[in-house]
Amino acid sequence: MRREKAVLKRRLGKTELMVSVIGFGGIKLPAVERKTSYEILNRALDLGINFFDTARGYGDSEEKIGWALGERRDEFYISTKSHVLTAEEMEKDIKTSLEKLRTDYIDVYMCHNLRRSESYDKVMGPGGAMEALKKAKQEGIIGHTGFSCHRFHETMERGIKSGEFEALIVAYNILNDELNDETILPMAKEWDVGVIAMKPLAGGALAQPPPELKVSSKIPITAEQALRFVLANPAVDVAIPGMTNLQEVEENARVGEKFQVMKEAEKLELIKAAEELGKDFCRNCGYCLPCPEEIRIPVILRHLGYYKRYGLIEWAKGRYHMVEVKADACLECGQCQEKCPYNLNIHEMLKEAHTLLSS
Repeated sequence: MRREKAVLKRRLGKTELMVSVIGFGGIKLPAVERKTSYEILNRALDLGINFFDTARGYGDSEEKIGWALGERRDEFYISTKSHVLTAEEMEKDIKTSLEKLRTDYIDVYMCHNLRRSESYDKVMGPGGAMEALKKAKQEGIIGHTGFSCHRFHETMERGIKSGEFEALIVAYNILNDELNDETILPMAKEWDVGVIAMKPLAGGALAQPPPELKVSSKIPITAEQALRFVLANPAVDVAIPGMTNLQEVEENARVGEKFQVMKEAEKLELIKAAEELGKDFCRNCGYCLPCPEEIRIPVILRHLGYYKRYGLIEWAKGRYHMVEVKADACLECGQCQEKCPYNLNIHEMLKEAHTLLSS
């Protein structure tokens, strides 16, 4: 039986879409079994989560959303993204997204991880992806345009002030390591660009391990506090944590349902607590892939995190043993570090992982 949809809603900037403050981040769906994905997506919608974000680059995420929610399309907004830079490629990706999502209309279509100036110039120039997005808007198959960006503040500022983009996806959490100059979010607010906060739980670092492990968190911050912190910023319209099980869906939806504004003193306490985590950890965004040696970098570094943060030594070792290509296969080619938006020293982290997890 469905509960009343009571999750608080906010206006997503100039899109005028009224979105639930807790959205559903689809980046983890490829790792979720098909049946489970159906259950969690429909449960999220039942509980009032009405904004679902995915991307062409998220494996079968679009396909699973379309399969699970295709019959309920009028109950939610969908945002998806493409890495491509040219109009021709973007037109193809929009068509593919429509097919995968089993819909004839996408509410927000985004340029994915628009980082460096040369990529931005390509997208916005003659024959660039923006031409295809504008055409799709005119044809009525997409409603609004946006972009996501990691760390590159100059690109964020250009996109916000261009007047072409109506929404922005940016990583934002208590660690706040991407937006520590406190200029981008107020700027987006001023220009009425809707802000979608990805990585609100720092890629899972601010959340409990999988519930089946029955381990009490050693993290001094709860997922609820982390989400409330993000939503306390008046520039943020919706936070999109990734979810892989019903417990996470229930807990996250409850934050939006019983949302309370966080006081400044509580914010400062949480920031201080978060400092214990440091910043040199993997957020499991997957931008480091593919690895030429086929090392599953995010998976291995997630096991390393469980080993170090939760003391799940034997569990992490057992999971690492099951990984087909071990971390010592790394040739230190540097490709992953060049692509990592957090500038992590990945090959050193892989060395540490192999030393601790293979012993």
